[in-house]
Amino acid sequence: MVGADVRQVEAEIDSCIKGMPIWNLKRDVLLQHLMTIWRDGLEVVHMRYAHAAMFQLEEGLQNSLAIEYLILTGAYQAIKWAMEYGRDEGLQEVSDKALIDLVMRVPAPYMLLVDALKLGAHDRAEFSVDQDNRILTVYEGGNVSGHDSAIVRRDHATVPFHKQSPLVDDADQLTTWWTAGQYRQYWHWLRSVAERAQTETIMAQAGPLAPMQEIMKRSVVVEIPSPPPPLERVQEDLTLTAAKVQSALKWKIDSWHDCPLIQVGDRVFGVSAAILTLAGSDDYMLRAAVLNDSAQYEKVSGLREERMIKICQKAFSDVGWTFTPHHHLTNPPKEIDGYATKGNEICIVQLKSTIRPQSPWEVYKRNTDVIEGITHTAEVVRRVGEAATGIVITDGYEGDYATWKESLATGIPVASLKDLDWIAKNPQSAFKILAERAGIEGDSTPEPLAERSASLCGWTLRILDESKPRGA
Repeated sequence: MVGADVRQVEAEIDSCIKGMPIWNLKRDVLLQHLMTIWRDGLEVVHMRYAHAAMFQLEEGLQNSLAIEYLILTGAYQAIKWAMEYGRDEGLQEVSDKALIDLVMRVPAPYMLLVDALKLGAHDRAEFSVDQDNRILTVYEGGNVSGHDSAIVRRDHATVPFHKQSPLVDDADQLTTWWTAGQYRQYWHWLRSVAERAQTETIMAQAGPLAPMQEIMKRSVVVEIPSPPPPLERVQEDLTLTAAKVQSALKWKIDSWHDCPLIQVGDRVFGVSAAILTLAGSDDYMLRAAVLNDSAQYEKVSGLREERMIKICQKAFSDVGWTFTPHHHLTNPPKEIDGYATKGNEICIVQLKSTIRPQSPWEVYKRNTDVIEGITHTAEVVRRVGEAATGIVITDGYEGDYATWKESLATGIPVASLKDLDWIAKNPQSAFKILAERAGIEGDSTPEPLAERSASLCGWTLRILDESKPRGA
């Protein structure tokens, strides 16, 4: 529950942001400047990342990822604010320093606050307000799995490189206006637009005697032309506009991945580096479909689970298992997505198709779904007997410390489709391998997550990995 004192702090911070003098700038001018900062910021980060990779500096790689998050979150949220608070007519000049300060200092802590309030509204976080010292403390509830810190460290290192399998065919009508094939065609077309716009090459060398080598193409802010007519609606759905920001979609558009293109006046722009990042995968296809036409998406979402079952059936059958999809138990009735047998061995497979989560609230909802799969499988394993092994397979999202709490309690691990080949060969080894991969080793002593703090509009936000003390 979020109390009135916390809502008062929220209102004060919202008022502070809305009242910033920077919004006196003409909206289109402000958007153009913010797009340039987005581009410049990515170039700096990618140069730092390339340097760290060249000299094998692990800390440098991790720092680059953290800075990239600040820049992407900062630039995109500032663009959303500019669309909401900027003026049709206003000042034409702005200090680059003022804009950089805005991008790097305000949006990231603001998103921390938004995420905490969302979780608090569903009793997943508690708060205390110190008005005298202007401190808002968020209590996240303490260690959940016994191995939270190890799992979080692993997630920080791996999630930025994680791939989600959409499991959709080109013919799938994901929205009323476009199919999966048209979405892919659009990104193929947009990739060529971005690649043609990048004409400069950045070179570097590992030392004075080392050969020069190409590091990357210099990213640019590129104007996006109108696509071929069948693809126009895809571009419309991927474009952030003032109308979207000022509608109910404001809170559903979580990050730049959802709408990577920006409308400025009657023109559309994108940062080429961001475009090329998304053009290389289908990871965000389903998010775009749900965001823009959830009703149509629901009509075809069941196709993904059937494809998952076929993939599982092949993986198990190829190594000698008899795999029965949609197996039914009786007394009481319960359906199993996959029931595999080989000799005296039995493997219970429960499938979960998910959409890639971007925010803590979305992670909480995915976790709830995955945990339901764990408890369902654990119940079936108990009913089948000692010969049975159980596992939950997802199409990408593997859970976090909340799902591991249930896995550790039940012995039912969570894996993804990319793990199927080795799991099918030896399901009994899956739990140990997956636990070690998550950083869970034996009876290690729980280690609290470090306190996180940030400044926002005169308030200090503190995020604590503990339960709220009585009377706080």
